[in-house]
Amino acid sequence: MDETAHETDVELIEHWDLIDRHISALLLEMTADLDDSSPAGTIYGESLANALAVYLVKRYAVRRVTPAVCKGGLPGYRLKRVLDYISASLEENISLSQLAAIAGMSPHYFSELFKQSTGRAPHNYVLLQRMERAKQQLRDPKRSIIEAGLESGFQNPNHFARMFRKLEGTTPSKFRADYLSRATA
Repeated sequence: MDETAHETDVELIEHWDLIDRHISALLLEMTADLDDSSPAGTIYGESLANALAVYLVKRYAVRRVTPAVCKGGLPGYRLKRVLDYISASLEENISLSQLAAIAGMSPHYFSELFKQSTGRAPHNYVLLQRMERAKQQLRDPKRSIIEAGLESGFQNPNHFARMFRKLEGTTPSKFRADYLSRATA
């Protein structure tokens, strides 16, 4: 908060019978992520928690909080440092707080500037980079499909297959078969 709204102490208005669709939606998504054992790693859950905190402050702060306006995205050297870290760490559990620390800023401020710089939220960018690595690995017929997914940072084979089908419109095995048939033709 200090970095984004120049506030260090924020008080929220009490609402004991509050029903807020935005809060409910975020909490449902957080619950689903936890129930699925956080298949995308901690970065997605942290992004949801960050969105919830920002929403609560904007909507329910006792004193009006005016967030600082983020302009221009991350400075080039910070963006390069973060992108290099992501590329070198795809097989690990990358967290939003790690990426923000590498950039030297709060997770909320980092998320906003990262999205301005790349056009994608940090968790989405990491997912797409993992998918690209998995596709590279699937082109190697000696590597198993499960290995390709796990070595690209997907937490389990089910999450890998589900995300692959969602993003690529096909299964990993069909992708491999199509690639190998084109490569040998």
